[in-house]
Amino acid sequence: MSPIRMLAAAAALLLGCMSGAAPLMAQDDLQYQKRANRFEGIKPKPVSGFDVELLSAQVDYREDLPKLGDRLRARFYLDQPRPVNLVVRELDYKHYYWLDKVEPREPWRSGFGNLFEWPTGDVLKQLRGLQPYDLGVVARLDKPNPSADERVAPVVLYQSKAPQTAQGYVFYFRLREESVVKAAIYPESGTQAVFTQDFGRQAGGRPFAVKWTAGQSASAGRYRLVLRGHVSSTNDPIVQVVRFYHQPKVGS
Repeated sequence: MSPIRMLAAAAALLLGCMSGAAPLMAQDDLQYQKRANRFEGIKPKPVSGFDVELLSAQVDYREDLPKLGDRLRARFYLDQPRPVNLVVRELDYKHYYWLDKVEPREPWRSGFGNLFEWPTGDVLKQLRGLQPYDLGVVARLDKPNPSADERVAPVVLYQSKAPQTAQGYVFYFRLREESVVKAAIYPESGTQAVFTQDFGRQAGGRPFAVKWTAGQSASAGRYRLVLRGHVSSTNDPIVQVVRFYHQPKVGS
């Protein structure tokens, strides 16, 4: 091979290596890691040891926006100051996006003034096709890990403008196996349900939503959602409790 051809071949090989390295470096850049005031990125598929898993507890609100903006915001109400463990994740696995270990600008406090915001350019905008409402958010109170009896603060997820009131809630769950389930919501100290829904048979591994429109009649205060049923294949019972505070005035 002539020297000129050898140089051309070496240049082509080098160019190929460089072009292959760029996507690899970009992919590494998206991995779950510390980023400013939170950990964020792509994680391995999480493994749940529970028959049912709470994926999201949110105020039922969506902005009419055409695309993902530059920042996302999560706001929630606390009836008293307490530790909060905020997790943002995909409802249905596609990229395995995960955000947690949030460091707020100031301590979480009573009221609806608890706000966390983060830029979408670091990770979210680089995940093709991902939209804000493909994400679920859980603000878990007092303890970081999931349990069969959860205490949460429902989150308003938005980009530019929060609602004035919280008139409804949406809770997303995922079952480990196909199961038959029904849901009910009660005032924390009561036995008379303010909401019930029979979901019948639900597939395992896919999210499903429990939506409650609280409306004008539900007074502010503590409520509990009870998801109850059994695994189809074994008849083993399923019980998941989610306790939350309903505060209809988001500006308060």
